[in-house]
Amino acid sequence: MTLLEAERWGDAGPPVVLVHGSLSSAAAAFGKQKVLADRYRLIAPYRRGYSPSPATGRIDPDRDARDIVELLGSGAHLVGTSMGGVVAMRAAALAPDKVWSLTVIEPPAMPNAAGRPEADKLIEGLREHWAQADPADLEAFAAGFLRTLGVSMELPSPLPPPLAEAVRNLTTERPWETGVPLEQLAATTFPKLVVSGGGTPGFEDVADVLAEQLPGKRVLFDGSPHAVQRIGARFNDELLAHLVAAGEPQQ
Repeated sequence: MTLLEAERWGDAGPPVVLVHGSLSSAAAAFGKQKVLADRYRLIAPYRRGYSPSPATGRIDPDRDARDIVELLGSGAHLVGTSMGGVVAMRAAALAPDKVWSLTVIEPPAMPNAAGRPEADKLIEGLREHWAQADPADLEAFAAGFLRTLGVSMELPSPLPPPLAEAVRNLTTERPWETGVPLEQLAATTFPKLVVSGGGTPGFEDVADVLAEQLPGKRVLFDGSPHAVQRIGARFNDELLAHLVAAGEPQQ
């Protein structure tokens, strides 16, 4: 049984499991999706290493994927943002019979897009940042990471405890290595939606590859943040249409 704590919004309707990324955990990552709780039961777990779930010495996307499979129960829709998208795809490959639909938002599945120019630039930039940055200096590490992604965002100083915890977790990740099993996922029949915001060209390469090979519907909300779900209504409308079209298999 998973030890993860989770936000749970909505008392009725089909379940939707929402998997957060590296720098923003469950409630903060998916706050704009709470409005969907009138139609769906939303389950937003805190991945290991993110309070109040158990601490961990190192982020492990495969272990996270196994945790998410447990939360799917007998079946659910699955949504993942950033590294949570990688986790969601690995979970879907482990238990495709439990997944009714899959939505991924700018997942750093970098190895899957290797050979494409912007993806290769981002892979190299991430490697260089991890090699050169001091993981003990959390503020500098986070700022350098955002610069590598081409994201303009001013971080608070000092970092508030939840963000410091998230950056500490980030230092243990290796995003240039976090590929997903596309061949296995391409053999599944549940609908897939691939979303991006246009801010990081390397992530656009990844999203293009995923949409081509899964295959899945490709949606670009140009000018959106990396965590595209935070734009709220426009993203929610697209997600809702995806969920409704997918439906729920008869149990």
